Amino acid sequence: MAGLLIVAHSPLASSLKAVVAHVFPNDTGVEAIDVDADATPEQVEKAAREAMARLGESEILVLTDVFGATPCNVTVRTCVGWRFR
Repeated sequence: MAGLLIVAHSPLASSLKAVVAHVFPNDTGVEAIDVDADATPEQVEKAAREAMARLGESEILVLTDVFGATPCNVTVRTCVGWRFR
């Protein structure tokens, strides 16, 4: 089963993860990263790579909130060249 990574401005990512947990209470294949206004792109990229590693899936669906904003830009950069096990 594919993992799900949500990267969005705070608190949207954790809120969406809570919705997923409500609908699918036994699903642990979801990670959320809330991007605070003062977060650097490097911090977000590090968090995204760590979350992807925790998911440990060969396929990960990544959702972001605003095209062109930090969560989206960093997620695209993180996914390019990502090596799955």
